[in-house]
Amino acid sequence: MKAIAFSPAAETNIDDIWDYSADNWGPDQADRYTDEIRDACHVLASGRKQGRAVNVRSGYLKTLTGSHVIYFQDQGDHPEIVRVLHRRQDAQLNF
Repeated sequence: MKAIAFSPAAETNIDDIWDYSADNWGPDQADRYTDEIRDACHVLASGRKQGRAVNVRSGYLKTLTGSHVIYFQDQGDHPEIVRVLHRRQDAQLNF
């Protein structure tokens, strides 16, 4: 399996998702949900799932997991996770 790189913004996004989830549904659910997001990133790295092109920046791809969209770039030897945004967030405003 390829390694995964997370941008500082993506790490912050996942931390913020955990905080919001813990406040609303408790820490156990926050752990489960952010684990699902990280698992989806590992699936990308394994090659079992591919992203779709997205028009936020050249070369960016996206995949949906739960209520969030993972934005990433395929660096050849690894995916770089750029942002993790709620599907209702405007991607153009967050890049």
